[in-house]
Amino acid sequence: MNITTTVGQRLRKRLPGNPALRLWHEPSYCGMAVQTASGPLIENYLETTHRVLSLALDAHSKILAVPVLLCYPKTMPPGKLLPNNLAISRFLYLLNWEMDLINTAHAPDMRDLWCREQVTSDKPHYHALLFFNGNALQRLGSLNAFSKGSIEAYGSDCLYHRIVRAWAWAIGWPLEQMQGLVDVAADTITDELYVYHFHRDDHNAIQQVFYAASYMCKAYSKPIGDGVHCFEGSRR
Repeated sequence: MNITTTVGQRLRKRLPGNPALRLWHEPSYCGMAVQTASGPLIENYLETTHRVLSLALDAHSKILAVPVLLCYPKTMPPGKLLPNNLAISRFLYLLNWEMDLINTAHAPDMRDLWCREQVTSDKPHYHALLFFNGNALQRLGSLNAFSKGSIEAYGSDCLYHRIVRAWAWAIGWPLEQMQGLVDVAADTITDELYVYHFHRDDHNAIQQVFYAASYMCKAYSKPIGDGVHCFEGSRR
């Protein structure tokens, strides 16, 4: 959604077409920096982000935060999965099922944030930020389709392969064709993945995670006028 950010000389306070959504123009929220380069954020989404992050920190002394981009294949025709959010609901259900299969001393205890975006493509994509108990999971694992010991595409027990499998099953796509459909952003200079493993007392890391998550809260690119839900977070 492209919006005009001002009304005359005043900044808009509500999202045109949905006055229940409040616009946020400030460079920080609750004392933490946010991304506004793409225009105003939606305050309701920032509130949800702050709540989910706070609950994750209250629950565990360490957190693993993994931001992922979930895409549909370009060759997949728009179909019944696209007008609603059934795919992301399936993905989270299946990923939670995958988490239940992990044999660790601590439960992974996943929480999530997700947003739906679509600008010019015939299909939407999803940004998701997944929070795990950092005492149970510490790393993402191999991003290669065939990691050590894997005989099938994305068949290993590492976290990234579990995420790819969940998205493949959610959209009904073959695992051997999942290359590039689950992306994890990396630093363009160091190639280091933007994956965060931190202690609840690490305030610098918490601010980095919130700053990264605020990108999902931007008003731009949300197909809100299409009558579909565009943002959600765990409620526990």
